[in-house]
Amino acid sequence: MSKVRIYVSRDPRTGELHLRDSEGHEGDGSIVTDVHHGDEVEWVLGEGIDEILGIRPASGSQNIFRGEVRKNGNGNWKGTVDECAEGSEEYVIEFVDENTMLRTSYPKLKVKPPR
Repeated sequence: MSKVRIYVSRDPRTGELHLRDSEGHEGDGSIVTDVHHGDEVEWVLGEGIDEILGIRPASGSQNIFRGEVRKNGNGNWKGTVDECAEGSEEYVIEFVDENTMLRTSYPKLKVKPPR
C-alpha cells in the first residue's frame, strides 16, 4: 500500500484546473493517475482553489474505492483503492475557485496489476 497524492490547483494564466500527481503526471483536468490495490489516494488543495466540494465517479464510471472518498480535517480528500478494483475510473472533482464559481473536472484513475 502506498500513498498517491494529486495536487489540485488553478493555472493562473488560463484559469483552468491544473493537476499534478506524486507519480510525475501533470496537466489539465484530464490526467490519468496510476494506482494499485490498497493505495490511499489524497487530493491536496493547491493555489487558486478555495475548496473541494466533492470527488465521485463520473456518470457511467465504476467506483474503484473501498467506501466513499471523504474530506479530512485539513480540506484535502482521501480514498482507498479497493482490493478487487480493476480497470479505470473517470471521476469528477467539484471545486470552488478564487471567483467562488462551482467548477468540475474529469480526470482518471487507472488501477495497475498487483506489484
